[in-house]
Amino acid sequence: MTIHEMMQQVALLSTGEYSRGGDISAISIPTPGQRNQLVYGKVEHHSDGDTGVLYTSVGTLNDQVDREHLLRINASLHYTRTALLEDNTIVLIATFEVHNTSIMECARIMQELAAVADDLELRWFNTDTE
Repeated sequence: MTIHEMMQQVALLSTGEYSRGGDISAISIPTPGQRNQLVYGKVEHHSDGDTGVLYTSVGTLNDQVDREHLLRINASLHYTRTALLEDNTIVLIATFEVHNTSIMECARIMQELAAVADDLELRWFNTDTE
């Protein structure tokens, strides 16, 4: 099963909305307070197999953001890691082996991404960046 098929199955099992544009899929995951978090997925091909990459954007780094907190939460998360892109966009990212991951585990990964991103958005940006 491909990452795109997995994401589509997760959307069918939940109330999320699935879409695909070329090599990137997206699912809008409902979060508390009638908010949504858009999680993207793609696959990276390596000589030793395919790696699924799920990611979502939180916002742009500014003076409100606690940089130490961003690093500290990496130790408490199961699947997700925080990252900072070159343009100072804060993202959450999770990688996994596509062929060794079930739909249910993929759903748990996406739920963690969405929940953590939504929490960080509320904490520092008071907005929904879907």
